[in-house]
Amino acid sequence: MKRIALLALLVVGLAGLRAQNCEAIVLPYFNGDRAKLADYPLEKLDYRCRYSRNAFYVSDTVPDIAEMHSLSELKDKATGKNLSEDFVVDLESLSYYAYTFRELQCSYKETDVVICFPTPKSEHPYLVLRSIKEIHAITPYNTPKQ
Repeated sequence: MKRIALLALLVVGLAGLRAQNCEAIVLPYFNGDRAKLADYPLEKLDYRCRYSRNAFYVSDTVPDIAEMHSLSELKDKATGKNLSEDFVVDLESLSYYAYTFRELQCSYKETDVVICFPTPKSEHPYLVLRSIKEIHAITPYNTPKQ
């Protein structure tokens, strides 16, 4: 009975991941390798997706504690090209793993640095990258109990 319940949970979880663009969000973590993505445990995929989603929010104002950076400082990991200042933010598909967000965060000694990017072509004028510390706090890693 436990196995059936676990299998049902995994099927529902996989459907939820696909519905939320999670495959597209997490695929850059695997450098575009769909076979590696397919072999990755579902609960870890879910965590990576939630981590990426929780990394960002959009804002109409700059948070008081934020460090300002230009989007052009970030690189697209697949192409090696810098992002354009005209980048349009779509939180439904923005991947933390597709661009050098982590590298920028790690350029600071502390893990509580919030980074803000002007996004003039987007619906909201700022993309905010939460601190590593905050992302970890709001993205618990939950493993299914067996």
